[in-house]
Amino acid sequence: MKVRDVMRERPRVASPGQSLAVAGQIMAEIEAGVLPVLGRDERLEGVLTDRDVCVALSTRDEKASDVLVHQAMSQCAYTCREADELAVALGEMRHHRVRRLPVVGEDLRLVGLLCLDDVAALAAEGGANGDGPTYAEVAETLKAVNRHDLPVHTTHH
Repeated sequence: MKVRDVMRERPRVASPGQSLAVAGQIMAEIEAGVLPVLGRDERLEGVLTDRDVCVALSTRDEKASDVLVHQAMSQCAYTCREADELAVALGEMRHHRVRRLPVVGEDLRLVGLLCLDDVAALAAEGGANGDGPTYAEVAETLKAVNRHDLPVHTTHH
């Protein structure tokens, strides 16, 4: 199964010059915690998550309408291609510990968004023609994404 078979086409996006208030409103409207951020040439510049918004606002003494997306977004956006095998994209999610991957074309223009929730829903439906994701793949990805590294404690004798 390919990423294109599961991805959300034409996801809502933010622009670097929008305020966090506008971006937050978009997130609320679509009930999502991430927005790909596109520059003037419609190329992916990064992603903005609800966590990015929270951290940016909690570390500044400014209103959401005064803080711009480019000041809060993650510029290092991990991506996949629509022709990638879904199993490869799930491996990228596990490796980078992310639940969503922007899907880009050869020109780095956004074509979709791959969400782990959608992959899980497909697995619950039994996949598509038996070549879809399994519960085990989804569970392994969720486990990796949600892993919390415990601090190393040493004991003195």
